[in-house]
Amino acid sequence: MKNLQFFCDFDGTITKEDTLNKFLRIYAFDLWLEVEQKWLDGKIGSKQCIEEQMQLFPPMNQKTIDEFGDSIEIDETFPDFLKYLESENIDFTIVSDGFDFFIERILKKNNIKNVRVFSNKLEFENGKFKTYFPYSYDACKRKSGVCKCNVLNLNRIVTKPVMYAGDGMSDFCVSDKVDVLFAKGSLLEYCKNTKINRGNGFDLVGFKTFEEIKNYIENF
Repeated sequence: MKNLQFFCDFDGTITKEDTLNKFLRIYAFDLWLEVEQKWLDGKIGSKQCIEEQMQLFPPMNQKTIDEFGDSIEIDETFPDFLKYLESENIDFTIVSDGFDFFIERILKKNNIKNVRVFSNKLEFENGKFKTYFPYSYDACKRKSGVCKCNVLNLNRIVTKPVMYAGDGMSDFCVSDKVDVLFAKGSLLEYCKNTKINRGNGFDLVGFKTFEEIKNYIENF
């Protein structure tokens, strides 16, 4: 048994592409790009960004949304990775600045059950979306919908090293608060550019699939 905890981003990490970003590209009015740029420029936090963006859709129907959710693919090695963690009694938690609305459908489609998820909440009613942010945090420096640093702080077990996998901006803040960081995409570039992989026994590991992460843990 491995004495570890594993926290993981969802969009672009477990899934092959960012779910919300794809949903916006396909269905939202073009104004979503202006809102996105304000977030990228640091003028607004992700909470305000996605709150505004989810109001930029024409009236939609449940069938279209369900079909979209079913079109999202995950890393093929992820289900086996979860089975491995379970066999080693390693706690696994998804921490996402995306929406439960999509996460739950994607997990269900792939027959993935009993996974703890911290995410923003989305409801669909009368053709429109309503957003809720139960894991926001007033002191969050990035003003995120889900303050990943606070979720990690409240749920980590101090006797267990913490591993984390992520790929993007929503993972930047939490990246230096774990013992082993598995990174790809803009998160990996951020860590390299800020030299975040130096000191205090911190380990930065680039990855492409969860099979690589499994191999690392087996030798940890």
